[in-house]
Amino acid sequence: MINKIRRKIYSILGKNETNINIQITFFVKLCTFIYKYTIQPIKLIINSKKQNRYLEIGPGEKRIKNFETLNAFLINETDYIGKLGKKLPFSDESFDLIYMSHVLEHVFWHKLDFTIKEINRIIKPNGIIEIWVPDGLKIAQAFCDAENNINSDYQKDGWYRFNEQKDSCVWFNGRMFAYGDGRTSDANNHYNVHLSTFSYRYLSELLEKNGFINIEKMNNSDCRGYDHGWINLGIRAVKR
Repeated sequence: MINKIRRKIYSILGKNETNINIQITFFVKLCTFIYKYTIQPIKLIINSKKQNRYLEIGPGEKRIKNFETLNAFLINETDYIGKLGKKLPFSDESFDLIYMSHVLEHVFWHKLDFTIKEINRIIKPNGIIEIWVPDGLKIAQAFCDAENNINSDYQKDGWYRFNEQKDSCVWFNGRMFAYGDGRTSDANNHYNVHLSTFSYRYLSELLEKNGFINIEKMNNSDCRGYDHGWINLGIRAVKR
């Protein structure tokens, strides 16, 4: 029902939702504002009555079964509007599990502590967080190897196809800081800019410092959604 309302809003504005996913336009912002202050409060009340709740922050094109979703804008499968780095629109201890895949790198590095604390706030005691991010250490190593003419797998990476110069530094910029699919020229209006990077050590310490225990690395087979391949760094932890 909610998705039908969202699509209706876009149709009234004469916009195609698929094309809107490319950039955050005025129309996306308008639809987001309308939804946030009309539909979202109702949905928050209804879903708060569920006994078991699972949340995906930054959902992909398809919803993970039984998961509610939080997004910065009204795109894809969005249930709630909210931005990491700011207070989230949920009560304390709302969710049994929170899943984030390639979302945390879009938060300014100096806001990561606040972000993890806020996620901890909305997870139930003994609840689980699963985080996937690009492995900055692995990407940096591939870049250094390529620059030093050491055999590197960076040419196998998906971002290499957008690198017309076939230059390892151009590839590194695209992989570490890129936005969109490499074909969008206006980064200021795009939601996919990378603002922080991670190693397993750093992300583990960040979680431990902000109230999580039993921290362990995940395998790619543990991905609930899209598998980003060789750059994937996955960590699972439990709220203390």
